[in-house]
Amino acid sequence: MSLDHSSGFFARNKTAIALTALAGVSAAGAYYYYTQVQGDSDSTSEGSSKLKKKKKKSKSTKGGDSEESSSNGGAKKSSNGPVTKLYPVDSKGLPALTSEIIEGLSESDKKDWAAALKEDGNGFFKEKKYTEAIAFYTGALELKIDPVFYSNRSACYSALSDHENVIKDTTEAIKLKPDYTKCLLRRATSYEILENYPEAMFDLTKLTVYGGFSNKSVEQVLERVLKKHSMKIVEENMKNVTLELPSASTMSSFFSAFVSEYTPEGINEESEGADKFLFDALAQVYTDTVEGYEEGNKLFNKAVEAYNVEELTKESPEASKAAIALEYRATFNFLKNDSASATVDIERAITLKARARTYVLRALLNADKSSYADAMGDFETAQKIDAESPDIYYHLGQLYYLTGELEKAKTNFLKAKELNPQNVYAYVQLACITYRSGKFEDAEEEFATAKLKFATSPVIPNYFGEILTDHGDIKGAYKQFDTAARLQQVLPTYTVGALPLINKASLLVKESPDKLNEAGALLEQACDLDAKSELAKISLAQIKLQNEDVDAAIPLFEQASKLARTFEEKVQATSFAEATKMQKRIKADPEISKKMEELMRQNGLA
Repeated sequence: MSLDHSSGFFARNKTAIALTALAGVSAAGAYYYYTQVQGDSDSTSEGSSKLKKKKKKSKSTKGGDSEESSSNGGAKKSSNGPVTKLYPVDSKGLPALTSEIIEGLSESDKKDWAAALKEDGNGFFKEKKYTEAIAFYTGALELKIDPVFYSNRSACYSALSDHENVIKDTTEAIKLKPDYTKCLLRRATSYEILENYPEAMFDLTKLTVYGGFSNKSVEQVLERVLKKHSMKIVEENMKNVTLELPSASTMSSFFSAFVSEYTPEGINEESEGADKFLFDALAQVYTDTVEGYEEGNKLFNKAVEAYNVEELTKESPEASKAAIALEYRATFNFLKNDSASATVDIERAITLKARARTYVLRALLNADKSSYADAMGDFETAQKIDAESPDIYYHLGQLYYLTGELEKAKTNFLKAKELNPQNVYAYVQLACITYRSGKFEDAEEEFATAKLKFATSPVIPNYFGEILTDHGDIKGAYKQFDTAARLQQVLPTYTVGALPLINKASLLVKESPDKLNEAGALLEQACDLDAKSELAKISLAQIKLQNEDVDAAIPLFEQASKLARTFEEKVQATSFAEATKMQKRIKADPEISKKMEELMRQNGLA
C-alpha cells in the first residue's frame, strides 16, 4: 500500500535476467542486441579480389589498352573501338545470359564474369538504379553462388521496400555464411518492418553473439523490438479478454481504506427485491474473502438491474439506494480495470443522488487517468457535501503522497485517522511519511503504536518490514515478514494476502544467490495463497528463470501479464515471457550455443 511493488520490477531485475541467460548458455542476447551497420561494400568473393588487384593498374599497357575503374568492372575499351563487356548484354545494356552460354564457360571464366557483373551492379547501386543493379547481381548468381551477391541484391530489394525478397536473399546468404552480420541486420530489419518480431529478435540475438557483446548500445534496439512484439501480443489478448477482479488482497486493501457500511439507507436483512440484493452484496464484500468478492460483484449487478436505474429520477424514492448500488458496481468495474464502465456508473450515481463517497470514487477514476486537476475538483466537491467524511482525507492524502507532497499528505492522513481510527492504512502511511522524512526512530515508534492498536493485523508488520529492508535491518525485516505471514495465515480474511511471503522471498534473493530455492518455495506458497497475485507469479517466474527452468518461467510471466492491471504492466510481463522464449530458442540452436560457449570460456565463465 505504501511502497511500490511492481512498476520498477523490470528495471530492478533486467540485469539479473541477462546474467542468468549468459550463465545458462541460453540467451544473453535476449538483452544485448545489435549495433547499426551502415552501407554495403562487400568485397570478399574470389572474383572481387581479382578485380581489386586490377584496379591498382592505371597506366597504359602495351597495345594501348587500359583497365576501367571499378564502376565499369566488366567493360573494356579498345583505343580503336567502343566499350565492350566481358559478358553479353541486351539492347538495354543489361546482362543477357543463357544456359547455353553459361554451360560453355570454364570455371575460371564464370568467376571472372560473376565478379564483373557484381562490380557493374555496384555501379548501378551507387546511382540508386536498384532495378538495374538487381539484374547484374542476379546474373552474377547464375554464374557463381556467393553470399556477397545475395547480400548486395538484398540491399537493392531493401531500397525498394521489397522486404519479402530481402528476407529470401539474406536467408540464402546466411546459409552460406552463418555469421554474416550485415545480412543478419538487414533481415532483422525487414522482419521488424513486416512485424515478424520473433524472427527479428532471433537474428538480432545471433548478430550480438557473433559480435561478442562488444556494443552496449544494442540493448536499446532489443527493447524497441521486444516492446513492439509484446505490445502486439497484449493488444491481441485484450480484444477478447474477460475482465476479472484482482487479487483478494488488492480488494481488501482498497475497501479497508473506506469506512465500512453494512446497512445504508435503512436497508436490513429483512429487505426484499433490489434492497435485498444490495444488503447481501455489502455483506459479501465485508467477508473479505475471494468468494465474498466474487459473489458481491454479481449481487451489485443484480441490484442495479433491479432498481432499474435508467428509469429513476432524483425524486424517485429508490434514487439514493440505487446510487449506492451504482457506486459499488463502479468500484468493482474500476478494480477490474474497466474504467469506462465505472465512469458511466459514477456519472449516473451523481445524477441520482451524489454523496461525498461518490465524488471520492470519481476522483480516484480521474487520478487513475492522470487527470489530477479534475480529481482535486472532485475532492473539493466531496468536502462541500460532507466535510467530516474520512474517505475524502485518506484518498486525498494518498494522492499527495504519490505526487511527493508529503506535508499535505501528512495533514490529510492525520485528519483521516482522526475521523476513522479503524483505518489501519492511515497509520501505515503516516509512519512511512515519517520515515521518508529521515526520522527512522520516530517511524519505528509510530509502527509500534499502531501494532498495539491493530495487534492481529498483518498489515503493520508487513509494511514495517519493508521499512526495515530499506533501512538495512535485514534480520529485523525477516522477523516482521514472518510475523505478518503467521497473522495472515490464521485470519479468515485476506488483508495483505501473499505480500509478506513475496517480500521475504525478495529479501532472500537479494541477500544471497544460495537462497533461490528457499525463496522459490515461499513464492510457491504465495501463489497458492493468492492465485491472482501478479507480483507472486512474476517473482516466482524470475526465480525459475535464474534456476534455468525456462519452461516453468514462461507461463508464469504470461499469467502475470493477464493479471496485471495496466497496459504498461501487461507489456512488461509479456516482455519477460517473450525474452525467455528467445532464450530457449537460442539455447536450442547448436551454432549459437557453440559460439556462446566460446564466449563464456573467453570470459572465464565456463
